[in-house]
Amino acid sequence: MKLVGIAGIILILVGGLALLIGLLVCLNTWTSDYASSTCEKAANDRQAFDEARDRCGSISSECYKQATVGLTSEDDCENKKSYMRNQLIMGIVPAVIGALLAFLGLLMAIGGFFFRRKKAVA
Repeated sequence: MKLVGIAGIILILVGGLALLIGLLVCLNTWTSDYASSTCEKAANDRQAFDEARDRCGSISSECYKQATVGLTSEDDCENKKSYMRNQLIMGIVPAVIGALLAFLGLLMAIGGFFFRRKKAVA
């Protein structure tokens, strides 16, 4: 049963590390302005896209491409929102798995060290 307790301590350490990494990724993603700043730029540049379309006609023309170089489009905004959503998921999954592993390790450690069987006296 001592082996179960040692395995439990190892699970606590591994699960705690995964939980910590997952929580740091979630915190970093939650507080980041990576997508929101791009969406603000896209909202500001929307009028420039409309003016370029009115002036040049087709959006596939060279005039339109030259007029919109360096502007932020709505597609850029949506791509960055999707990226941040995926990054948040990649933080939540390890945090949940780490919490479960740490809890399982805690149960194993308690069971292995404190509730082990007493050897019968012959």
